[in-house]
Amino acid sequence: MGSTSLSEDYRLCLERELRRGRAGVCGDPSLRAVLWQILVEDFDLHGALQDDALALLTDGLWGRADLGPALRGLARAFELLELAAVHLFLLPWRKEFTTIKTFSGGYVHVLKGALSEDLLTRSFQRMGYARRDDHRLTVTTPPPTCQLVQVALGCYALRLECEIMDEVLAQLGTSLLPAEALLAARRASGDVASCVAWLQQRLTRADEPPPLPPRSSTGTYGCSLDLYRGLEEDEGSEEEEVASVYRDTSPMVAPPATGPAYEGRLWEQSAQVWGVGGPAWEAPGDSPPYRVSEEEPELAPFCFLSLQHGPPSDMDVAGPESFPAHSCLPPSGLAEPPLHTWLPRPRGGALAGAPQAGP
Repeated sequence: MGSTSLSEDYRLCLERELRRGRAGVCGDPSLRAVLWQILVEDFDLHGALQDDALALLTDGLWGRADLGPALRGLARAFELLELAAVHLFLLPWRKEFTTIKTFSGGYVHVLKGALSEDLLTRSFQRMGYARRDDHRLTVTTPPPTCQLVQVALGCYALRLECEIMDEVLAQLGTSLLPAEALLAARRASGDVASCVAWLQQRLTRADEPPPLPPRSSTGTYGCSLDLYRGLEEDEGSEEEEVASVYRDTSPMVAPPATGPAYEGRLWEQSAQVWGVGGPAWEAPGDSPPYRVSEEEPELAPFCFLSLQHGPPSDMDVAGPESFPAHSCLPPSGLAEPPLHTWLPRPRGGALAGAPQAGP
């Protein structure tokens, strides 16, 4: 499959995604699988798609101590360049896509963090951008659509190449090696396994390779950044982030629950405690059995007195034969009738048999 056929397939993929309401980088899995296999077997395809592809890879990896994070950051930069070309191809009437702010979050944090200024300027010039001032790149003369598709396809292939080399490092077991060794191994090999074997032979002659550092999460390079707004504009409201077609969406992670664990409904607990409608409650094994303390004094039995107005008789205060007699009234008040002081005087006097309170 030649570069012309790949460009046509890539263009059809973008237009198909646009009809589905999505204007973004290519996400077709079949095209990705085909291009991945071609790049693995033929590294020189990058030169046919983009004349400075090797310079971009070398510039992004040269002098990096750990190639793993460098490859992921470089892949993010190629994705942003691809997105800029796709926007001009699919939506040329959108005025905001004709100006790149070189002080925007995407340009500063992603592009300049991975590539040199000269290579970035050259890449944007292929899309029709020219420097307007120290802070902006503006499209003066739109290039042909076929050129925009070719630029986007070249950046897409470079993004896949970063993923291929990242897979090589994962199988190799280390990402701490010179960039020129990794690029030389990719150009000399026809698949991932032979590339790993080539690097293992070279590293065996050198010192023992250090272990592979832990991979960073995918969200590290999936931040919501674009090229058309400034740094202060990137910190917009949540509604603007959702409405923007350039921003990535990340799932919200629910905070961990801080309340107590589920302990059952109150009536279920009562049934278990009292043995009604459920299994009988059992005390924990580590708790001692319940018993009355020998030091606690025995509580005296309680006697209910009849609610009458006169003084209680001996029969009223006498308890059963096995209990002593108790009285709930003080000894001094047994001869005096109780006073209904809680009732108002007119209503209390109207009640039959109600004693009148003295002055």
